[in-house]
Amino acid sequence: MKQVKFIEVKSELSGYGLGKGTRYTFEGLEKVIYEMIMKGWDYKGYVPKETRGTGDIEKMSLIFQKDELEE
Repeated sequence: MKQVKFIEVKSELSGYGLGKGTRYTFEGLEKVIYEMIMKGWDYKGYVPKETRGTGDIEKMSLIFQKDELEE
């Protein structure tokens, strides 16, 4: 049996640039993935949950999976 966990992350304003204007980043994203992997979870990907009118991702869920311990 498999366990699945979703962790929602949100982009944060990080400055202003040319082209689309403002810039957004997902600060600490690698740290979240690293910590979950160290706890025995496998990173499986992400699902966009909210997007801006420009098509950029505002919120996404990171997907993790691991084998459930059988007793």
